[in-house]
Amino acid sequence: MIILDSVKKFAGERTILDIDRLEIEKGERIALLGANGSGKSTLLKIISSVIQPDEGYVKIEDMEGPIFYMPQQSYGFSFSVYKNILLALDSNYKKEEKSRLALEAMEEFGLGALKDKRADRLSGGETQRMALARLMVCPRKVLLLDEPTSAMDIEGEKSVEKIIFDYCEKNKTTLVMATHSPRQALYLADRLLLMHEGRIVEDTSPKELVDSPKSHWGKVFIEHQKF
Repeated sequence: MIILDSVKKFAGERTILDIDRLEIEKGERIALLGANGSGKSTLLKIISSVIQPDEGYVKIEDMEGPIFYMPQQSYGFSFSVYKNILLALDSNYKKEEKSRLALEAMEEFGLGALKDKRADRLSGGETQRMALARLMVCPRKVLLLDEPTSAMDIEGEKSVEKIIFDYCEKNKTTLVMATHSPRQALYLADRLLLMHEGRIVEDTSPKELVDSPKSHWGKVFIEHQKF
């Protein structure tokens, strides 16, 4: 379980995150929805320890292995896509197994033809697919993804959504993902947190938010979405 208690983050005099209490159970798939500046990315960064809260605490209980975080701006190192993905495989894997897993991940994410291309010269969508392949080349128990398909076209987005869904099902992975897309949240998540001005204004199932939002901001958000 991941527990956030009385967590606050400030930017000068402005409160950018204010979470009274949030509990994330092992194996849950959670989507964070909300407008730009609502606190989604800040929440992911605090859970991943990229930044620390100014008040309150984050506690990790009974979660297997480390937390893996993919930021909104994906990064490719200045060598081949293949070598970028190999980076994620440590000494627990033999050389032949590393190669096999990397090649399989590239094929799954549609990167086979880009094996030898420098990763820092990929397009935005290609970079996101490469970063996801690098992250998901082997089993992970906790993934934090910040808008992982934002630079992809609709065909690539839907393909990657299925890969993420199947991966989480297979590995019993706990997923917390920021997204602007209610459609994506409906497909991937079993729990949805709608955020506004740093606070969680709805904590519900994706279907319930779409069908009957309880808060004012939930109604405003859904009214302006396309499914």
